[in-house]
Amino acid sequence: MNALLRAGTALLLASLLGSARAADTSAMTTAKPLTPGQALASLQVEAGLRVELAAAEPLTASPVALAWDERGRMFVAENRGYPVGPGTNQPPAGIIALLEDTNGDGTYDKRTEFATGLTFPNGLLCWRGGLIVTCAPDIFYLKDTDGDGKADVRRVLFTSFGTTSTTQLRVSHPTLGLDGYIHVTSGLVASKVTCPEHPERGAIDLPRGDARFHPDTLEIEPWPGVGQFGLAFDDFGRKFICSNRNPLQHVVLHPRYLKRNPHLAFSDTVQDVAPPGDAAQVWPLSADHTTAAFIPSLMSTPHAGTFTSACGISLWRGGALPAAFANSAFICEPAQNLVQRQVLTPDGPTFKSAPATPGREFLASADTWFRPVFSATGPDGALYVCDMYRKVIDHPQYLPEFIRGTLDYEAGKTMGRIYRVVVNKPKPKTPMRIPEFDVDRAITAVSLLDSTNAWVRQTTFRLLMERVSLNTLDLVAFQTSVSAGSPAKRTACLALLNRWDKLTLETLEKALKDTDPRVRDVALQLVESRSLAKAVTKESAERLLAQQNPQVDFRLALLLGDNRADWSQELLAKVAAQNLQSRWSRVAALISGDGNMAFMQHLVASARKPSELTPLMFDLGKLGGASQPPDVLRKTVSFLVEGFGVVTDDDAVASGWLTANLTGLAESTRSRGLGKDGRSALVTLASANPDTARRLGELFVAASKTVATASAPPPERLAAIDLLAHSDAATAGAALQSLIAPQTPNELQAAAVRALSQLPGAKAGEWFVERERWRSYTPPVRDAVLTAMLSQPALQLLLLEAVEKGVVQPWAVPANRRNPLLKHRDAAVVARATKAFQPQGAADRMKVYEDHKAVLALPANVKNGKAVFVKTCAACHQFAGEGQRVGPELTGVRLQPAEAILLHILVPDAEIYPGFTAYEAETKDGRSLTGLLTSDTPTSVTLRAAQGIEETILRANITKLTSSSTSLMPNELEKTMTRQELADLMAFLKGQ
Repeated sequence: MNALLRAGTALLLASLLGSARAADTSAMTTAKPLTPGQALASLQVEAGLRVELAAAEPLTASPVALAWDERGRMFVAENRGYPVGPGTNQPPAGIIALLEDTNGDGTYDKRTEFATGLTFPNGLLCWRGGLIVTCAPDIFYLKDTDGDGKADVRRVLFTSFGTTSTTQLRVSHPTLGLDGYIHVTSGLVASKVTCPEHPERGAIDLPRGDARFHPDTLEIEPWPGVGQFGLAFDDFGRKFICSNRNPLQHVVLHPRYLKRNPHLAFSDTVQDVAPPGDAAQVWPLSADHTTAAFIPSLMSTPHAGTFTSACGISLWRGGALPAAFANSAFICEPAQNLVQRQVLTPDGPTFKSAPATPGREFLASADTWFRPVFSATGPDGALYVCDMYRKVIDHPQYLPEFIRGTLDYEAGKTMGRIYRVVVNKPKPKTPMRIPEFDVDRAITAVSLLDSTNAWVRQTTFRLLMERVSLNTLDLVAFQTSVSAGSPAKRTACLALLNRWDKLTLETLEKALKDTDPRVRDVALQLVESRSLAKAVTKESAERLLAQQNPQVDFRLALLLGDNRADWSQELLAKVAAQNLQSRWSRVAALISGDGNMAFMQHLVASARKPSELTPLMFDLGKLGGASQPPDVLRKTVSFLVEGFGVVTDDDAVASGWLTANLTGLAESTRSRGLGKDGRSALVTLASANPDTARRLGELFVAASKTVATASAPPPERLAAIDLLAHSDAATAGAALQSLIAPQTPNELQAAAVRALSQLPGAKAGEWFVERERWRSYTPPVRDAVLTAMLSQPALQLLLLEAVEKGVVQPWAVPANRRNPLLKHRDAAVVARATKAFQPQGAADRMKVYEDHKAVLALPANVKNGKAVFVKTCAACHQFAGEGQRVGPELTGVRLQPAEAILLHILVPDAEIYPGFTAYEAETKDGRSLTGLLTSDTPTSVTLRAAQGIEETILRANITKLTSSSTSLMPNELEKTMTRQELADLMAFLKGQ
């Protein structure tokens, strides 16, 4: 951003809000703290439950994480220094407190400071009589060896975790997994960590993602997921994480699988289980006091009534709450003073979730100091919640300077509450009894692994994982238990045998026949981890598939990628065919499959209805087109066109899946530059065989008729349009041009624009920018035209000429999209573009803003304002669920000052929000693409452009990828509407 503009904007925002500052900050800071008893009384909890106070100040302060040892003693990470530390020349304030309930009444009454002098401790895990503590830049191991309750051993296991960001974003949540490793979240920061006990290993690069380390060897490595402050595993090793706006995510796929097939354009590894962003609804009791509600610079996210600080997740795996709580997840939301319960249901090989009690939270308070940040199941089976209890929970770095100094970040640092949620019935008269964890006796240990209390199971599992060997008699007990007891117990025994390297193929074969699909899933993972994929026979794989469980099918598909047996392609096709609604299962089959004609034949033979294959066939076509050599592709095109063409109603109309497959293949081969002599790649490949060429021509003619048939279903017309992009102008030009008319839905018009821009011989550029036609475009269609013309060098110059002639107004080409011209390889073109656009400078934009402030005083019509929003803004913004999610969601801006909203409309470069930076990609086939970088993996990147259109590009096809310094939102929007329309738009956004 121009320095003058940045400075001017900062001053302006301060002055804009100066008059509102008192009201805004009072809404955030005037609440007074409640006593522990008052706070307890203020809590609203789900019906049938009761909240009890387990501990409060002065026994604890600023609690952010809990762990219990096998004696039932509670260790508390007290992050007393948050958010910025105690100040210059002051010792670190962080403490690990040891709390004990000496009389068993459920209230902790004894405190010992187990460790002091820590910076910002935020995570605990009991291990071998001590604690693993995350406290960036370090992960410590602390242990009390003399029994006084104070740690006298302090080992630094790892150091140099990132601390350059805020104290909210740090490594955290050390958690033991089924794999025997300790998993930690990254806190959304990258690190280069070292192990002081193994200096010979050097620095280990941990990108912006999670990690795991072996507790014995201290080997650390990146691990899938990008968690902020929340990590949990279920009983079957499935990993869940969260971040502020993503309340619950499931890590579905390890990126290593994507490397198997570098030609597959797919980059996702994580599923949003709970709806993310503005769809993540909450129902607070407290008044709206989230930062984003009052500060213009945070208008990129909706605030009141949606998750803004999701953290401290836990999965209910059994305990003292009702059985109906099975499959529940608890998610803390400290910014809005609540804990939400969501119920998980299967969604293919992953999950989806929804609030358990819409309209009422699991736990909530009108007390704005109530700051739940962590949840866990305790020894008694109750759900425990850490309440950090702070007046202000936001880190000052996320607040504009003008407001930082008005908030009291110290208030509450000496306070803190730990609550216990139990069934609402009389307390037991006898003290709670902690079981004897005699893990040296296999019979006892195995029975404890079958406990209905998740804490008992997990503690037993941990104690057994701490052992490095097992005698023969004990081994028999665990091997026998693989087939007995609960699914959780059977799974734990499998994991333990694997840890002790006593897991035999015979035991795994038994587990693969388990009645519970979750156990079979774990068994398949262990088969893979032990490099036993080739031991899986066709008969055993078919038996697994016959049970038709999406989770097992997904895992089997990944495993078969290591098997590579002659029969594996047939079974992979069956996996895909019986899981067509799951993109994860489709991708797993494509990752592991060859994607050849044999695979396709198996796929068609396995499908119940060929029409159901359309989504997978498109992906398969793209994969084949990207990976196969030209001679194979020629045979594939002939095979498809001649062997699978379907003739209906006397027209040569390809079935839906054939159209999808050909289109996918055509797109990939076009990207490879396989078109020759002015023909598309698909036509070039088909021309090697006259019969194939004739048949393909018939398909193009049939598709042209479909496009021109207004009564044809829109999906069929869209599919036909996409295929016609690979024909020629004589065949398809007129049909595609006829679609670009006001009577045609925008989606079809935009698709026709894309097809015409790719159509050989169409001369689309001149046609797109004919003066009257340009004026007739709706905003979405105009945007599609700009995207098409700016992505191809030949059309870029035609667009520039149109700007020079005044056909296309300079402001109609957003600043961030002019780079293909302003950075053209031809200096003469750069000079022409610089002159043609002559963008208004910072001072000019601020003059426009000052000149238009008067519209805020005009009488306005909200209904008309909505129409303006739909016409001008909805291509890139959502408001109350309407529009596309490219730029910031705008529902919550109504609480912000009108002057600030107007500033962002007229001076969009005033601030570009994190996560909304535009990226520009140049590809080997000469295209230039611009959009938000929504996904980034070792093999692909995904860009999202206007209308929410996404394109995933193989890294192998990218010649350049750069970020832009300008906003995706265009300048000079005031020229697209009258002043009255601008006033109406403002009224709509403000909800007036």
